[in-house]
Amino acid sequence: MRYRNLILSGLLWASVAYNMGVVTFTTKNIIASFHVDKGMAGLLVSITLIGWFFGSAIFGYLSDRYGRKNIVIYATIIHVIATALMAISLSYTLFLILRFIAGMGFGMVLPVLSAWVSEEAPLEKRGRMVVLLDSFWTYGWIIASLIAYLYLPALGSDNWNLYYLPSLLWLLAVPLALKLPEVKLHRGGKISQVISYRHTIPLWIIWFAMALSYYGMFVWLPKIFSEEYPLLKSYLFIFLTYLAQIPGYFLSAYLVEKIGRRPVLLSFMLLTSLSAYLFITNYMELSLMGAFLLSFFDLGAWGALYAITPELYPTQVKGTGAGLASSAGRIGGIIGPLIPGFLAWFPSFMVFTLILLLSSFLALLLPETMGTVIEEGDKQ
Repeated sequence: MRYRNLILSGLLWASVAYNMGVVTFTTKNIIASFHVDKGMAGLLVSITLIGWFFGSAIFGYLSDRYGRKNIVIYATIIHVIATALMAISLSYTLFLILRFIAGMGFGMVLPVLSAWVSEEAPLEKRGRMVVLLDSFWTYGWIIASLIAYLYLPALGSDNWNLYYLPSLLWLLAVPLALKLPEVKLHRGGKISQVISYRHTIPLWIIWFAMALSYYGMFVWLPKIFSEEYPLLKSYLFIFLTYLAQIPGYFLSAYLVEKIGRRPVLLSFMLLTSLSAYLFITNYMELSLMGAFLLSFFDLGAWGALYAITPELYPTQVKGTGAGLASSAGRIGGIIGPLIPGFLAWFPSFMVFTLILLLSSFLALLLPETMGTVIEEGDKQ
């Protein structure tokens, strides 16, 4: 697999992260403009992930039958336009509808792209390529946070919704994506085939725990910093925090081909749980260190999870397996943002810490896939 193709597919991955992030950076504006409480603001993220749930489950399966590229391109157009239209939404109900549509597009892109890269990459670089693909998530969030830092204050409280319009620039990636090779598959597997693998249920629980904690924590970071640490420039500090994700990804990309996917996933999940606890302490120095470590280890863990997931299934059900795992994660993602919406910050983060800690050991139940190929009928 050429790095050019990795970059092209990475741009589509980054577009999802960018369009996911724009809501996070306008949470305060949404609450003020639409007169909703913190719980209803959390629902906006949850409705996005409900759409993501259906997009992952349905189109992961279809990609096994009809190929990957066209589904990803159509999905990118859908979520970009839906996000841009939020700039002219006049009601919170319309906001929710557009985020559901965008979520469908998100769910179509990520599992299908991870399956595609896993199939196209050479065996000895397969895991590293998928982790590097996932690293484009950080680049999308960094761009969203940088534009928020530079653009939102200038817009003010009356025109903040115009922040969504730059989303349209991601349509420029679509003609580039047409150059990606298509993987045309002649038959798709059944969902029952995916469920028959012994590692499927532990994998789904890990996805659930990772998504619940990720969306429960990162969606609320700008608001936490604005309330708990008002002396910090919230958008700027969040931008710097996201920068810490990049070395986390690269360390994960290096280690998955050196020591394997399973130990990287286990160790990074454990360290993420410790970082979440440090972040919510009452000591500013520990909290700030926890914020950086949280970004570093959590996104490294995501890279390892995206690397191992498509490798756990044979080609004919790779998209279905990755899509269903992503859907299991979206259930957690739906619940996660609601927890801080109804609880105080400290008990919320204690929930995330414990869930990550306990679920991390389920990685021991996954087969190690470094240098291996799972074939049809192999139920390891």
